[in-house]
Amino acid sequence: MSRGNKIYFLGIAMLLAVASIFGAAYFYYSKKPAAAKANSLDAVNISKSGDFQPLAVPPEAVQKGRAIALPILMYHHVGSLPAGADKIQADLTVRSVSFEAQAKWLKENGYQSVSLNDIYLASLGKFVLPKKPVVFTFDDGYEDVFQNAVPILKKYGFSGSFGIITKKPGTSAGLNFYAPWGDIAAAYMNGEEVVSHTQTHFDGSNPKYTAGYIYGELSGSMADIKNRLDITTNILIYPYGHYTPTYIVEAKKAGYVMGITVHEGDIVNLDDLMRIPRVRVHGAETLRRFEDVLLHRTESSTTTPAKLTRPR
Repeated sequence: MSRGNKIYFLGIAMLLAVASIFGAAYFYYSKKPAAAKANSLDAVNISKSGDFQPLAVPPEAVQKGRAIALPILMYHHVGSLPAGADKIQADLTVRSVSFEAQAKWLKENGYQSVSLNDIYLASLGKFVLPKKPVVFTFDDGYEDVFQNAVPILKKYGFSGSFGIITKKPGTSAGLNFYAPWGDIAAAYMNGEEVVSHTQTHFDGSNPKYTAGYIYGELSGSMADIKNRLDITTNILIYPYGHYTPTYIVEAKKAGYVMGITVHEGDIVNLDDLMRIPRVRVHGAETLRRFEDVLLHRTESSTTTPAKLTRPR
């Protein structure tokens, strides 16, 4: 082979090598964002118009004293933000120091924690709510809330309500690590409330899920909790806050009496327990912002209707 041909073929080989390097780099970086998005259950953007829209409180509920001022706080992660977390997980993660500051403020301002079941019993006239009730809810059952939030709750004399995805305990997905059933059972034995968050965190508003599938998921979650903890829960936290009329029918058929949404608000209508609103606590939320929302000092906080019933 002539010297010219050798140079020619060497040049072709070098070009192919460079192309392979660039191709590999493109493949790696094009796939990397998708992996980052998988860090959080809520990373998939399936939010819908109206998800966080406050629910209207019927005048008759106010007149009958069935509308109660009661902030139900919504948390997901409590602890340090892991390296590589995306913006969504950052918003879902409240640092331990911030969570303790919130619990301390609530304690100093006379709030007393109640469970979701207490609200149900109050709707039946079987429980008297304290003057300034508050509910701490934790979605998904991540291990960090059992490690970090539970001790802080206990320190200030509070308890929380934990929505468990019953097929997830002891597993992990991306940067999400789910508490094992042993930790969940220990928390329950120490006074924490455990409720359903379905078996797989499916979006019940998606039309691909039939009424039969919805019923199976919801009854299955209830059975899982019964088998693991020997308790029967009749309270459901909707994944993503999504629900439909069919979903509610199937939930009631499965035995649920209360459904917890992501509708923004702190007014509980005791005649509409399948659509309970909450107050979402964001990862970057300052204590001042937290206070403002609970004391209705911001435009985005819930407006308390006149003559609203307040627990005595």
